Amino acid sequence: MEQVTFNTEVSISDIIVLLSFISIIVGGIFALYKWNINQKLKRAEYIKTLFDEIRSNSEIVFYLFDYGSDWYNEKFHGSKLEGSIDYTLSYFSYICYLKKKKVITKSEFNYFKYELERILTNKQFQNYIYNVYHFSNKINQPIPFVNLFQYAKDKGYFDHDFWDKNSKKYPHLLNF
Repeated sequence: MEQVTFNTEVSISDIIVLLSFISIIVGGIFALYKWNINQKLKRAEYIKTLFDEIRSNSEIVFYLFDYGSDWYNEKFHGSKLEGSIDYTLSYFSYICYLKKKKVITKSEFNYFKYELERILTNKQFQNYIYNVYHFSNKINQPIPFVNLFQYAKDKGYFDHDFWDKNSKKYPHLLNF
């Protein structure tokens, strides 16, 4: 019967290979750590850019929602204000889209919750979106601001009367 023997000698080249392997692992971990920090900084900058846009873009008229102005009336459709309101709602719909697609996290989305709450609970918004929703249904088209609308629907911002196209609670300013 043949006996098996193991060579337990460690050569300098074995030590160099082992140290090289360890340094590659440590370097890889360090690079991953730095990359992760860089990604977090980029995400933070992106959220800041989104948030700053709300404050600096004159087409975003958030203050009309925040201060309860009466803007949805017979003069609204076709006015310059309609374009600004639509731009504002589209912007917040985009933010809801980013959340839905998990481009931004729940904690990042929380930075916009105050503005969303003020918009979605605004009586003028409710009146406008009621008309747009029922008009869109009449012409078999998806509602504009679909992601904002879906977020509001999922969170229960629309009452029972909202879904009734003959409701007396809401003004009927579009032909549906």
